[in-house]
Amino acid sequence: MIPAGGHAEAPPAAVDCYRLDLSRNDPDDLALLDEAENQRAARFRFDRDRRRFIAAHAQTRRVIGEHLGVDPAALRFATTRHGKPILAGDGIGLAFNLTHSGAVGYLAIASFSVGIDVEQHRPFDDLQPLIDDYCSPAEIAALAALSPPARAAAFLGVWTRKEAALKAWGTGIGAVPLDTLHVGLSHPASAAQDALPGMIHDGIGYPALRLLTLPGQQQVLSIAAACAVPMAVRLAGASPAQRPPDDAARPADT
Repeated sequence: MIPAGGHAEAPPAAVDCYRLDLSRNDPDDLALLDEAENQRAARFRFDRDRRRFIAAHAQTRRVIGEHLGVDPAALRFATTRHGKPILAGDGIGLAFNLTHSGAVGYLAIASFSVGIDVEQHRPFDDLQPLIDDYCSPAEIAALAALSPPARAAAFLGVWTRKEAALKAWGTGIGAVPLDTLHVGLSHPASAAQDALPGMIHDGIGYPALRLLTLPGQQQVLSIAAACAVPMAVRLAGASPAQRPPDDAARPADT
């Protein structure tokens, strides 16, 4: 339906988000990886971390391969000058981003730049120094108004939003000081999306982003996307106990 103003409403920007189980390895996981991935896997000191790396990258290849209709082992990857993995060759035009915390991983796929970050809920021995170092003054004030249990969960929301934003921009930690990057606290009740304005830091321009945080009992998941309209996040691969509420991923007005 066309609104009274005569212009069709722009459709939401689709982000496919896949939950990855990193607690197990399939027999052919290692064979899917390329030489560079195998070399990275070999450098892990602990076997558990090596297995999770292999599982994450093998599952990423399978999902992207299905999206593109190609053999997962044939996918070629490159990196930006800041080290963000991107698809090369036939995969150009499809953006992706991978995150993991413990044995849980998430892969976001879109037609525009996207960043994703997940953190498992955990106790903090001393949270305040982290808040002081990595939060903006407004975020520090908002967190101070919360009870200690709520403050820890809210801090993870702020942290994952900042990580997701930096990953959507294709930079690493430190490119933009986290205490000057204001993302605000998320809206757990409504899962509303926030608009992060574009910015310039050290002469480099960073485009505006959409932010969405999906809180859960075990984890906090945040997605940042360089799109002009609200995201429509399509979740796949999550068990019912770990899937956010049915309306959590729907686009919301800001």
